[in-house]
Amino acid sequence: MSLSARWLMAVATSMVTFGVCLWLAHSVSWGWLPEGEAEQWGVAAAFAAVAAGAAGAAASWWAGHDPSARQRPSRRILRARSTNRARIDQASGHRGGPGGGPSGAAPDQVQMDADASGHSRIRQTGGDDYTGGDGTP
Repeated sequence: MSLSARWLMAVATSMVTFGVCLWLAHSVSWGWLPEGEAEQWGVAAAFAAVAAGAAGAAASWWAGHDPSARQRPSRRILRARSTNRARIDQASGHRGGPGGGPSGAAPDQVQMDADASGHSRIRQTGGDDYTGGDGTP
């Protein structure tokens, strides 16, 4: 379900809860309610506001808590600007020995952006940069 649909449902839940609780609190005759009509509406509105706030808090948590966020691919951005004789070396993921190590998982998406001028050098690697041998890149 899309994020906007979840928030629309959260707002609608709060509004419906307020309306139902307002009608229920005013239509039921309890002995402890005030005698005047305006006072009864005031108590009913206060009760409905508290109930709608509780329902809205729960619905807002649900709308803001996106379980599919854990399933989204990770994304990293590598940007480099180099001039003159500068050297820039970037790697997104593990750089070292075989197997990638404990944190060797490269992101699912890597966006690379580089700009070099003069005799500069930029090296960007989107994943594991193991070159073999003794484990040095």
